[in-house]
Amino acid sequence: MGSIITEAFAIERIPPISDEKVLVVAGGKSPSDAWLKTISRQFDVWVADKGIQCCRNIDVVPVAIVGDGDSSSLEDWDWAAERGAKIYRYPKDKDYTDLQLTLMQIGNIYRSPSVFVTAGLGGRLDHTLSNVFSLIWAQRWGVDTLGFIGEDESFILLKDKERLTVHFDEKPFALSLLSLTPRSDGVSLKGVKWELEDVSLKLEEPFAVSNELRKEERDVYLSIKSGCVGVYICLSEKRLKKAGF
Repeated sequence: MGSIITEAFAIERIPPISDEKVLVVAGGKSPSDAWLKTISRQFDVWVADKGIQCCRNIDVVPVAIVGDGDSSSLEDWDWAAERGAKIYRYPKDKDYTDLQLTLMQIGNIYRSPSVFVTAGLGGRLDHTLSNVFSLIWAQRWGVDTLGFIGEDESFILLKDKERLTVHFDEKPFALSLLSLTPRSDGVSLKGVKWELEDVSLKLEEPFAVSNELRKEERDVYLSIKSGCVGVYICLSEKRLKKAGF
C-alpha cells in the first residue's frame, strides 16, 4: 500500500501509489517556502512555468520545466537549466496549457508515475477548473493523477475501484465529495458525521459537501466502484472566512 505524508494528513491507497512519485509545481496559489521544502522531499519535482519561482525560492532544482515562459523570468529558467533541469519550452500560441503539457511529458518519461500537483488551485476560476479536469484527462497519457495538495486545502481524486484511507493529525474543518464524472457509483465514506454507503453521486447533484469527522475520529475511509470523485479537504476555517464563506 503506497502512502503520501503531508504536515496535516497522510494518504494511503489501494491500489498502491507508485514508487515513481512526482510533484508538479504549477502557477496557482503558491504554498509557503517551508511547506514546499518539506513536501518536495517525497517526490521528483517538475515545474509548469511559473512554479519555477517557488522552486528557486527554496533552492530545489526540478527535474524539468515545461511551458511557454509567459509567467516566469528567463533568469529563473536559466538558473534551473544551469543546475541540470531539463527544459521543454513551447510557443505562447499553443493548443495545451502548461500543466497539460507537463503531464504529457511526465507520461512520456516515466513508466508508471503517480502525480500530485501543488499551486494548482486558486486564482482564475477557468484556470482552476481546467487544472482539475486536466488531471482526469491525463490518465489517457499513462499518468496516475492523485490530485492537488496544499497547506490549507487539498483536492484528492478517488477513481474507479480505488480505496483511500486519510489519517489526519488534526481534525479538518470540512470534507466534501464532488463527482467529476456524470455519475460515480458505489461511493462509500466512513469516519465522518454523515457517512455514505454504496451511494451514487452525480455531477449535477452536489449534495455531499461540508461533512466533518466524528468527534474523536482521525481516520477517514473512502471507496468507489466506478467514476471519479474529488475529495475536497479544507484544513482551516480561517481560510474559508477569508474567502467569504
